[in-house]
Amino acid sequence: MATPASAAGFAYSDFSSVAGLTLNGNAAQAGATLRLVPSVETQAGTVYRTDALTLDGATGFSTAFEFLVTTDPASALGAPDGFSFLLQNVGVNALGADGQGLGYVGLAPSVAVVFRGRDTSFIGVIGGGVDPAALPIPFNPPGATTFNEGAFYGTNQFAWIDYTPGTLTVYLAPTAVKPGSPVMSASLDLYGAVGPQAFVGFSAGNGGAYGNQDILNWTFASAPVPEPSTVWLLAAGLAIGLVRRVSKR
Repeated sequence: MATPASAAGFAYSDFSSVAGLTLNGNAAQAGATLRLVPSVETQAGTVYRTDALTLDGATGFSTAFEFLVTTDPASALGAPDGFSFLLQNVGVNALGADGQGLGYVGLAPSVAVVFRGRDTSFIGVIGGGVDPAALPIPFNPPGATTFNEGAFYGTNQFAWIDYTPGTLTVYLAPTAVKPGSPVMSASLDLYGAVGPQAFVGFSAGNGGAYGNQDILNWTFASAPVPEPSTVWLLAAGLAIGLVRRVSKR
């Protein structure tokens, strides 16, 4: 269920409704799931909150989401490339390259928090729509953490991303309990990298290796958000607030 709110604060306890979102390319609603790309070769998809987030040098945010990336048994090339949490100032319909491009490559200005589960596998921050293979050290952005191929594929995973001006941290766990330590941390000037606004969402790509890449729930706020296991409480609270305002009119 979606709870409408401003771009600076919203909650989706699932995606039985995609109200307030813009889906591009091969992204689609799949029941109560947000399917960034289906299990088909040569796909690219993006999903953004339709209302842009206003940014300045003091803007920070916290976001949390649950995801599931699966490798198709018919994928002869193995694990798919992965997805990103994406902030970009190109437009609400912006769509980047498929496959290794993860749906974000070629989009600038942008900041992508990349969850790449295909070898070379890493979680890291890439700005300017740059292909991970074109980095000064290929597939190794500054501050990134490397993983074995498929390490965070095949089972539900929970991610938290916190940004305070100057620093972005990512937390990852197989349960809805936020770890005490981040899996990675990187220096970042979001306002300098993206500009006065950003469309916030996700991107993904399949190439010759493919699978389903799904987001199961999502919260976003300019202050710390609740654990994914309690996201429905935020959604319910926002909904009650809206009902109260309507009833007073």
